[in-house]
Amino acid sequence: MGRSFIILLSVVILLLSSFAVAEETLSLNAVPTSGKAPLEVSFDLVSSEEILSVSWDFESDGKEDSTELSPKHTYAAGKYTATANVTAASGSTVVSTTVNVEEPFSVSVIAAPFSGIAPLSVKFTASVSGIDNKQLTYAWDFNNDEVIDSMEQNPSYTFENVGDFKVTLTVTDAASSVDGSKVTKQIPIAVSSYDSKINIVSYFPTSLQLKENQVTFLVTNEGTDTIKDLSAKVVGEGIQHLSSTAISRLKPGEQDSLTVKINILKEGEITASVKIDEKIFPVVFAVAEQVKVNKEELNLKMTELKKKLQEQEDLYYEKKAENYLVAEIFENIKAAKKQLQDAQQQMLTNHLEDAKVNVDLAGPAIEDITYRLEDAQKPKQTPLLWLKENAVAITAIIAAVGTLSGLAVKVTKGAKKLGEDVKEKFTKKEEKNKNGPDADKDKDEKDDDKDEKDEKEEQPDDSKASKEEK
Repeated sequence: MGRSFIILLSVVILLLSSFAVAEETLSLNAVPTSGKAPLEVSFDLVSSEEILSVSWDFESDGKEDSTELSPKHTYAAGKYTATANVTAASGSTVVSTTVNVEEPFSVSVIAAPFSGIAPLSVKFTASVSGIDNKQLTYAWDFNNDEVIDSMEQNPSYTFENVGDFKVTLTVTDAASSVDGSKVTKQIPIAVSSYDSKINIVSYFPTSLQLKENQVTFLVTNEGTDTIKDLSAKVVGEGIQHLSSTAISRLKPGEQDSLTVKINILKEGEITASVKIDEKIFPVVFAVAEQVKVNKEELNLKMTELKKKLQEQEDLYYEKKAENYLVAEIFENIKAAKKQLQDAQQQMLTNHLEDAKVNVDLAGPAIEDITYRLEDAQKPKQTPLLWLKENAVAITAIIAAVGTLSGLAVKVTKGAKKLGEDVKEKFTKKEEKNKNGPDADKDKDEKDDDKDEKDEKEEQPDDSKASKEEK
């Protein structure tokens, strides 16, 4: 009995060692083990002993997929564990490896709104990236019954019942014959029965820019209870919510406004939703395309406008000196110069869009200045304006006339005096002839004395005349 036990124990040890050897000498190779779907993977077994049979389960779903020694399998997106149940002379062994498969392209879905009060109408928007081929098909299952409800890319659906739903979208590359070339997404939708009777009357603006924007929502309380602490939040692809004002109390029938500050990150039409007091409202915004500004072209245009403006400013001063009616044009020149200066500063700070606006405004302004300077007229001549322009000449003429008048007065007085002297001398001569020589002598002496007296009396008159001349 002791000998039989020893023999049996030896057989057991030999069998266990055979299994250990079999496990140590058997391995599974998979190439590749990762990549984008559809991913074809080649499997191979390496064993130190002959393999009698093998059973493959590529997706760990409990189903046999192949019995070949070196099979191939194409995977869709996902993470898988491939197993091989190998039977050799020494026994059966299970070996496995992991395969990671990425989606062949990216699919994103926006549901607006993604929650709300039944009946809830939801707009779905799907976008695809990471694939050049655009031959894609869309399959929507809104109520999770494995029945396709829509084949549109961006459908709408109304959820009549209250509950949580998982909408399924499958996007398939129609140009590919491989089953793995598709992407499936699930979108959760929450439909509730609560209704605060809050409603959006309107919102503005609906046209936004690629920057920080403010949107005002006019809300009303259509219920019978006062609603407290209202605020708004805007959610959507390409929208970054920043802040919201608040309404502390909104009585039944009252209206008030909520202003939301958001940052817009994409161009085109944006479908979003705004949440107010647990109620979701769909909103749509149009985002203008960003103006593409060529800095070199803008700088060249601005240089040309500066040169033209300088020419018009020089012409302005010339016409002003020639008494043209151009005074009002100077304010236009100052305004155009300010616009170009602002544009220059904005270009230095890389605000090209704002600089382009100022340059575009300055161009027509300079054209208007050019036209007005060309059309400028001199003022019409009137007697008053003629007197004003010739005031200096008229003053000189008046002064000259005054001088001539003084001279005429002096000549007149001199002529009168000369006539009186001649007359007196003729009279004296006649008297001399009548009275004789002695009488003439006495008369001459008296006449000489009188002449001296007259000369003395005339001297003040001459001084006065001299003063008048001056």
